[in-house]
Amino acid sequence: MQDLNSTMLFVKVVVAGSFTKAASALGVPKSTVSDKVAQLEKELGVTLLTRTTRRLTLTDVGNEFFRKAEQGISQLQGAAEEASQSQRAPTGLLRLTAPADILMMNNVVKVVAEYRNKFPDVKVEVDFSDRYVDLVAEGYDVAIRAGALEDSSLMAKRVGVAQLFLVASESYLQKAPPLKSPKDLRNHTCLKHIEPPSDDIWALQTKQGKTAKIQIPPGMSSNAYPALKALALSGQGIALVPNLMCRAELSEKKLLRVLPEWATPEVPMHLVYPAQRFSSPKIKEMIPLLEKHLREIMDVRGS
Repeated sequence: MQDLNSTMLFVKVVVAGSFTKAASALGVPKSTVSDKVAQLEKELGVTLLTRTTRRLTLTDVGNEFFRKAEQGISQLQGAAEEASQSQRAPTGLLRLTAPADILMMNNVVKVVAEYRNKFPDVKVEVDFSDRYVDLVAEGYDVAIRAGALEDSSLMAKRVGVAQLFLVASESYLQKAPPLKSPKDLRNHTCLKHIEPPSDDIWALQTKQGKTAKIQIPPGMSSNAYPALKALALSGQGIALVPNLMCRAELSEKKLLRVLPEWATPEVPMHLVYPAQRFSSPKIKEMIPLLEKHLREIMDVRGS
């Protein structure tokens, strides 16, 4: 029967990049690590690593074995952690990252307050940022993410969809040129987001499947959607902003939908978290709270 300790040592060596670093991290002699990996290769009847004085290189079969072994060890560690933590109350530090808009901030803060009232032994750190955060590399536990998911190693719960709406103040629309179709936007002051998906071309569609791509004329721009919304509220032009961000203003008629049948394509919103950390009580308790609140605010249809 294969020695799992040898497999774990092999994975440690590959991750560390050398026998010396792996041995140092584990607090064992380098010879022990080297002998165990050699024993593993002998048991399997294959060469997993090619060794030179300067570097280690995985063979093709070694690369495939490493990929599967790493996944298996991660699952074993997760199972062990889940078993040991199943009876423990949430403690420690929980790190969360979410998009930097006012509606998201307000609702996440409400969730954090509710969570902390239930579990005061957990410290919560929230990073509101529009940058992509590598959860594993940066040590985050949970993220609220918009768009397609690129990292298949993360667990995900879909909580709704978001879109960008065209909005403007009544004062702007009263003095602006007529606006009956997307092409008329070329005659208006458009408030652009500097980064995609807005950029210089606004890609719009209807629920019936009609599409339009409009080259937006030079005007005011910002890398922050709250700034664009503020400009629209002050009558400076038409903004293309997240529907979640302008729900209150639309309800109160401080902003009006422009070309209400047109919007950007729907973007899925997810709660994501590393699979191996979900066994942690602090994360297991946070996910349902976030999911409940996010599903409520995602139920936005605009007017």
